Amino acid sequence: MRDRTKPAGRGGRPRKFDQAEALTKMRLRLWTTGLSGASLDGIARSASLNRPSLAAAFGDKDAIYVQAAAEFAAMMNARMSEAIRIADLGPALTAAFDAAIDIYTRDGPHGCFMLCTAPAEALINPVCHTILEQALESIDAFFLRRLELEQGLIATSPADLPLLAAQLGAMLHSLALRARAGWSPERLRSLAAGTIRSVIGQLRPQRRQA
Repeated sequence: MRDRTKPAGRGGRPRKFDQAEALTKMRLRLWTTGLSGASLDGIARSASLNRPSLAAAFGDKDAIYVQAAAEFAAMMNARMSEAIRIADLGPALTAAFDAAIDIYTRDGPHGCFMLCTAPAEALINPVCHTILEQALESIDAFFLRRLELEQGLIATSPADLPLLAAQLGAMLHSLALRARAGWSPERLRSLAAGTIRSVIGQLRPQRRQA
């Protein structure tokens, strides 16, 4: 999609730019600096836009952050949803975590866009609080849906599944923060593997006695 916006000042031809590309560049800027650490001028420069064009296309800084978070969440959900479709639970969870780790580390130690930028400002910025809350709920729900597919194969009470889903979600949060701290993909995958074994062991305790 290409949008036309008018440059600042009078006269001249409307400037063309790719809105999706611009949003991706601004997301990378916010991912590095956080919301409060980025100025509108800096955000505009990251996308090669002037302030009037930025405001006309995306709104204020909070609005840009919301759009960047939505773009990241959609990409993350698509990658992990594809990975977790594997029939066997262990490989499915491994593939899902591998997809997340790739996103967290492929362009540097960024971690997760929401989990690594929203917490610091969640108490002072309602936008960040809402995004963080939605991200946590979405992650837990993602793992719970996959665990519920195992209902006929597990020895655990269905009432325990939300807690196990939350444990998997907590591991994803930890991976995001450790990736931000510079952990290698190999270390992250090893950590995730331990949680996967623990969760499967709680789901199917009879296997430990075999």
